[in-house]
Amino acid sequence: MEEFISRSANSFLKFLSENEGFLKKSKSSNLIISFALQDDKFKLTGKLDELLNISERSFYLEHPETEFTVIAIDEILNITENGDGRFAITDKKIKEWKDKVVKNHEIIKDKRVPLFIGAMKFTTEHSDSDWKDFNDSTWYVPKTIILRLGKKQFFIFNFLYSSNTSFTHLTDNLHSRLEHFYKIKETKITPNLPEIRKIDGDAPKDKKKWKQMINQALEAIGSGEINKIVLARKVDILLSEEMKFENVISQFRKDYNNCRLFVCHFNKSFFFGATPEVLGEFSNGKVEFDALAGSAPRGKDEKEDKEFAEKLLSSEKDKAEHSFVIEHIKNSLSSVCENITEKEKLSIKKLSNIQHLLTVISAELKSNSSIFSILKEIYPTPAICGSPQNEALHWIKNLENFKRGLYSGIIGWFNFENEGDFMIALRSALSYGKKLIAYAGGGIVQNSEADAEFNETELKLKPIMSLFK
Repeated sequence: MEEFISRSANSFLKFLSENEGFLKKSKSSNLIISFALQDDKFKLTGKLDELLNISERSFYLEHPETEFTVIAIDEILNITENGDGRFAITDKKIKEWKDKVVKNHEIIKDKRVPLFIGAMKFTTEHSDSDWKDFNDSTWYVPKTIILRLGKKQFFIFNFLYSSNTSFTHLTDNLHSRLEHFYKIKETKITPNLPEIRKIDGDAPKDKKKWKQMINQALEAIGSGEINKIVLARKVDILLSEEMKFENVISQFRKDYNNCRLFVCHFNKSFFFGATPEVLGEFSNGKVEFDALAGSAPRGKDEKEDKEFAEKLLSSEKDKAEHSFVIEHIKNSLSSVCENITEKEKLSIKKLSNIQHLLTVISAELKSNSSIFSILKEIYPTPAICGSPQNEALHWIKNLENFKRGLYSGIIGWFNFENEGDFMIALRSALSYGKKLIAYAGGGIVQNSEADAEFNETELKLKPIMSLFK
């Protein structure tokens, strides 16, 4: 293995030498060097928890259906913004780095190569203690990325370069990083699940409060103040031991193969989940959005499952909820995209515990549009907020008695080739130490029923609650 590591360091030195002219002559104070290295021998199995805990900041994302996995460790730079201008300011600061990247990503032969990774909260807020480790918006260039595409695997080593940085220092650094990764021991994966020692948020009194909140929302809808509002609840859990994310991801992979599985870690907090909702998938100058709203349970057998799906497809209440999302996305995109079409008409997206109405919307980016200018226009969607947007946000602030933080926020990655994948962080929970907070919500429209909405949140909590005894 030492021979492979030395050979890799020599390849990196050759890459630096080939780009010496640009590096030495650049007038920029700093540049990003991003060096990709194919390595199919490094095994991830049994190492996820140690990889996530190597540094204060780390990130895991997997989409089993497309065989895409990213593990990001540490950072070389970050762009953090709090407050209402976070989209525009982040966009401006990121653009300043566009022509300051030296890379060899062509060896990967796939455009799905993250450069920046990060997350945004549902709203700008003065965080409570639960979300103290996360800012309103943070997008960062990881120090190291492990990228799996199908059966191929790559290390991507990122460096911040300045004119006084020596090539020897950089190659020594790469050498030591590879050595460190190969010294990580595989931990035996056990099926043991933590036990729930205490739980708050699911007692009869909590259900009563929820119903009161839903009825207030229905009064506002009935009076014409608002068309739809999405309200969330949380469940506080004390566990017998800390989470093992190798077990979590393994269970998610088994049960939610068509979702994005994620762990977003900073300091002592881990935000994780298996979200079914894609906010925007960018590739080749196009973007696709999932309009996902309207829910029904899965059946106990194929016949009942089909009956539930047909009932969902014919439900006026659920179709109305779904249409708010479609119209919002189409209207919001008109200034930043063109050729906006419903790529896939109304269909059903089935998860192991629930099924949703789904419409896939496709659009082409206008020449002057950026990823963040598009996200700013469509977020938050009626699927997680309501309609009209401002009125819904006002009601959420007044009715919910907690901060959502990253729950129903944005997580994802992008690069400077306008490739990226952004998702809405649903079916998720926040973990620090033995404490865990799980979140779930539902869309309230005319004819919604409080009991049915509570039962829907119970279904949506299942991906998290099923992880424990």
